[in-house]
Amino acid sequence: MILAGDIGGTNARFGCYADGERVGVAELDADAFEGGESLVAAAMAELGSAGVDACCLAVAGPVFGDEAKLTNLDLAFSRRGIETATGAASVALVNDMVALGSAVGGLPDDRFELLSGKPRSGVKSVLAAGTGLGMVIVADGKCLPSEGGHARVSPVGAFERELVAFTESEVEDHGGIVAWEHYLSGRGVGALYRAVCAVWGANPESLSAEEITRRGLEVADPVCHTTVETWAGLLATAAGSLAVTSLSLGGVYVGGSIPPVIAELLRGHLFRRRFEDAAWAADYLREVPIHLITDPLAGLDGAHLIAAGL
Repeated sequence: MILAGDIGGTNARFGCYADGERVGVAELDADAFEGGESLVAAAMAELGSAGVDACCLAVAGPVFGDEAKLTNLDLAFSRRGIETATGAASVALVNDMVALGSAVGGLPDDRFELLSGKPRSGVKSVLAAGTGLGMVIVADGKCLPSEGGHARVSPVGAFERELVAFTESEVEDHGGIVAWEHYLSGRGVGALYRAVCAVWGANPESLSAEEITRRGLEVADPVCHTTVETWAGLLATAAGSLAVTSLSLGGVYVGGSIPPVIAELLRGHLFRRRFEDAAWAADYLREVPIHLITDPLAGLDGAHLIAAGL
């Protein structure tokens, strides 16, 4: 029996696998637990798993040796603690983007929606926008983690430069650096909305990211609609930039909790054009396919692939 976990800043998903098949899934509130061991123990109890041969936990945070800690939640894990909680002889601790990259590299293409372009072989890259913004590069079956989400955002046009100028004033205590994650994340939707309000001279309402997105997709609120459209445009530029940086001719895969919600915008020609315009002298971007990861269990299955190879 293999236990896999995909642990984010909000949801913690666990799965049991037997003979390569997923036989059970448990989803817990990560914030309800004080320690990684208690979270894993609760997951095993819910799954009814008594014996585990191998385990892989994919954590939304940095992994240093045998220790890992969530970036957006005070929850830590250790290899020894996992061994104690599961009884597994083989344990892997990886970043959650490594698990998602393993899914992209190891699962069949029909697990992902092809937004545009034609499937190709070669290096692939993955962007996941949810609680934060994660990136990973998949080359020759190996996942190369990236902190590209922390790189400076690249605005396109005068309007986006004005947006960034406003957000720089909001983060001036942290050096005034506006990174991709300041916009391309759950909390980033709100930051972008406030910036659009500031540039337009509108009074921002107290709206959640979900409300902003819903209003924007319904085109009922011009500020929210512009916010969501701009968010999609920035995602396209970030994806194109990553594709050029990593020479991901095999495709770019966009996932996380937010992109599937705005999928109709990602399927449009404006998203594709913005992607292809992300870099200079990069005509090859026209041939790079873009995929959408809609399955919330893809990262979990990627963690299973890692554990199965231990």
